[in-house]
Amino acid sequence: MDPLTTAGHAWQPALPKARIDKEKKVLVAPWHPLAALMGAALMSGSLPAAAGSAARNAATIQPTPVAESVAASSGIQPSTPRKQPDPMDLAQTAGPGSAPVGAAGRATLYAGGPILTMAGPQPSYAEALVERGGRIVYVGPLAGAIRAGGTGVKRVNLAGRALLPGFIDAHGHLPDYVATWGRPDLSPPPVGTTRRIADIQATVRAYLASHPAPAGQLQFFVGYDDSLLEEQRHPTRTDLDAVSATVPILLMHASGHLVVANSPALALVKISKATPDPAGGHIQRDPTTGEPNGVLEETAGLPFMPLIPQPDLAEKLRRFDEVQKWWASYGITTAQDGLSNPGNVALLREAGRQGRLILDVVSYPFFRVLGDLTSLDQRAKGVEIITPGSDPRAAGAAAAAAPISSMASNAGREFASGAAAVVAPPGDGAGTATRLKVGLYENHLKIGGIKLTGDGSPQGKTAYMSQPYTSPPPGQKGDYRAYAVMNQQEVSDWVAFGYRNNIQIITHTNGDAALDQFLVAVQQARASYGAKDLRPVAIHAQLARHDQVDRMKELGIVPSFFTAHTFFWGDWHRQSFGEQRAAGISPTGYAYGKGVIFTNHNDSPVVPPDMMRLTQTAVVRTTRSGFVLGPSERIPAYVALKAMTDWAAYQYFEEKSKGTLEPGKLADLVILERDPLKVDPTTLSTIKVVETIKEGRPIFRLGVDRIDAASAQAASRVAANPELAHTHGNWH
Repeated sequence: MDPLTTAGHAWQPALPKARIDKEKKVLVAPWHPLAALMGAALMSGSLPAAAGSAARNAATIQPTPVAESVAASSGIQPSTPRKQPDPMDLAQTAGPGSAPVGAAGRATLYAGGPILTMAGPQPSYAEALVERGGRIVYVGPLAGAIRAGGTGVKRVNLAGRALLPGFIDAHGHLPDYVATWGRPDLSPPPVGTTRRIADIQATVRAYLASHPAPAGQLQFFVGYDDSLLEEQRHPTRTDLDAVSATVPILLMHASGHLVVANSPALALVKISKATPDPAGGHIQRDPTTGEPNGVLEETAGLPFMPLIPQPDLAEKLRRFDEVQKWWASYGITTAQDGLSNPGNVALLREAGRQGRLILDVVSYPFFRVLGDLTSLDQRAKGVEIITPGSDPRAAGAAAAAAPISSMASNAGREFASGAAAVVAPPGDGAGTATRLKVGLYENHLKIGGIKLTGDGSPQGKTAYMSQPYTSPPPGQKGDYRAYAVMNQQEVSDWVAFGYRNNIQIITHTNGDAALDQFLVAVQQARASYGAKDLRPVAIHAQLARHDQVDRMKELGIVPSFFTAHTFFWGDWHRQSFGEQRAAGISPTGYAYGKGVIFTNHNDSPVVPPDMMRLTQTAVVRTTRSGFVLGPSERIPAYVALKAMTDWAAYQYFEEKSKGTLEPGKLADLVILERDPLKVDPTTLSTIKVVETIKEGRPIFRLGVDRIDAASAQAASRVAANPELAHTHGNWH
């Protein structure tokens, strides 16, 4: 039975019902001491900064039938219609010569549509919101908003549209679009048009004919997906040799965890029959001859990355401007560079220095290149650690710093086969002539912590599993479980380094065996250094078992799920893992029922940064074929929105400044054409972003800002491979 329409036996948490306060014209949640505090403060405009976090953690969750949960996901239906403000009353604007929107001294008042605050464990609406100087100064009834706005207030009539907190990208790779912006797209529908290997050959052949390159220069193309090709296999070196036997050609898989090279490209990096598999990678071979068939998994593709042609800095910045605008068109106000290399950080810093960062960006340097990153800053010795959550923009005071000199440079340590592949954390007290700030925004860029990579991708069948794949890759035996990228000791050492130095660690863990490694490491670190509030993040956690979700809650780990997989690769996962394990992909329903704070993400550029499509995948969990994948793991739309607003801010230690519409927080806002809680859940992905506002200033307006659709589509499916991002050049 489909729980969207029929009450079945599956159980899922539902949101408590709300009521309408007719006098104050706001939705009021069922009483709770902290909820009462929040409601009173909301009306007075004096909400304490910590109230949002306290209320978030005070939610009491009770299991109820799925049918009731799905009703909640469609939005709370008030028994009495909300009285809307008079649109004519909002038509007034300040006169000529007024300060620009967001400037200190002039306020902007939003009203005339549903204002969904996202504060608290159940939906609450306000009638009006006032912004001044880039911050929210008032949320509540319209009459109070008019008083709070003062003289010269700019009034914005929402005209029935919904106002929400700006969306927060919990995991993605924003700068990595720069390299693929405008390049050919090999993606399958609905992103691209590739359906068969012949389509790939035709696209590559046409591009080479129209873009002649110097002899021997690598030509790369992105986004192919073997799981969605008619042939149900990877292209091979033979397929690409048929396109050109002289031009080196490289294709990157949609997951970013595999590449395919033709014979000239393999010769370029000296990969042959005699080349052994690298640590954390695999060279697929012809079962008869033993020759590489061109498909390279994980770290085996690393030698190609420095050879990818790069545009100059001016062109990178131009492309990056367009990429940011495109992300803003999806309502995003905070983005992530979830595996930073030196080139990415240099680009982000330069964009910030020039005032070109329109989004906040949180960067997580990849642990294998951490030494190279610290060499970007020559101002002082040691590494200055800014305590997580002490962002002075949020606290209103100077950040508390804990200087250490523990991040010695790892320059010169190459990733290679065998023991040399293991990169140990820098020794405490080791000297370095550089400084890297962690946890502090500078020009809209913040180093959030360190990124580790435990395994590969489920769609590429390289996710490290505790039990064998139901359908292993060609050439693998029936006991195939894939493999770890880092061994247990390496994971434990780096997590211990983070706990010792108060640095957040986020770790790519798709398979449950990789997640087991991370859980062991965090448990060991807590035993040695205490249960610090460092909020380690299990990135993806797609095949997390329910017992692992329980342990993540105990250990203070924030799982960041990837529910977009349910649509894009759900049918493929049913073949790879069997029905039971596939149904548990991204177990958001179980996590919600256990009171776990989790986030959700697109891992862009793996899939486009479409936040409303992401919301729909978490709520309905239908695959491309229309199959409902794991109905018990569905969550209400409000919870799906929490996972990319309130809880995403918590993941970043930014809950005091972002994630909900409360006085004192940044005016990071998104205007949607419809209220996402009042629509059919199967239409959530069709809701358009009308406007995105960062700290009071519009950064995207539908119909005003032009997006380079061709470049966006062409770039939309290449991923940042955790290992392949480690280069000596500037792979973005």
